[in-house]
Amino acid sequence: MSEPLIEVRGVSKVYDGNSKVAAVNSLSLEFHAGEFSAIAGPSGSGKTTLLNIIGTLDRPTHGEVRYEGRRVSHLSREEAANFRLRSLGFVFQAYNLIPVLTAVENVEYPLVLQGAPKGERRSRALETLAWVGLEQFASRRPDHLSGGQQQRVAVARSIVHRPMVVLADEPTANLDSKTAASLLDLMEALNRERGVTFLFSSHDSAVLSRARRTVHMRDGKLMP
Repeated sequence: MSEPLIEVRGVSKVYDGNSKVAAVNSLSLEFHAGEFSAIAGPSGSGKTTLLNIIGTLDRPTHGEVRYEGRRVSHLSREEAANFRLRSLGFVFQAYNLIPVLTAVENVEYPLVLQGAPKGERRSRALETLAWVGLEQFASRRPDHLSGGQQQRVAVARSIVHRPMVVLADEPTANLDSKTAASLLDLMEALNRERGVTFLFSSHDSAVLSRARRTVHMRDGKLMP
């Protein structure tokens, strides 16, 4: 088997309060390039915290995360931001589109941050919108798109810079079942035809039924 793309080694996340709470408790697992996998569990199980740690949005209290052997879990804030910009894509349940930008401007925004030339970033953004079936909506702002269309724009934005992996936190939570199924069809096609690696956190049975591998969590721990 090939070397893992992502290695989670003995990761814990402890929050201080009246009593210490371990949202993630001594987890170790691996993910390989090309996976279409889900982290599953009820609310409060720690799945979103784990996804945020894998995505360098949060730091573990103990343990480490590696990408292709590189330790990324204790990068400085600036280094972590640069790593995310170059190597990761994110899809959130709230879409997180910039309301004053059009669909194509939202998609090309990661390339703007990377400093890509204007012509190149626009052509890549339009090409990526075509992949997700929204090229005819390129000039529309988010408030003139449906929820499903906004989430497709978010998916396009997450892959336009060709990241190692796309991390999706409850991506179907705000969508009706038909729209959610269409979004999952799109993600499966991107995984199958373009080799995009997807890692979800979800408790949605529709998402979990599509995953080719599911990691189950409860109370911050992996379930057998």
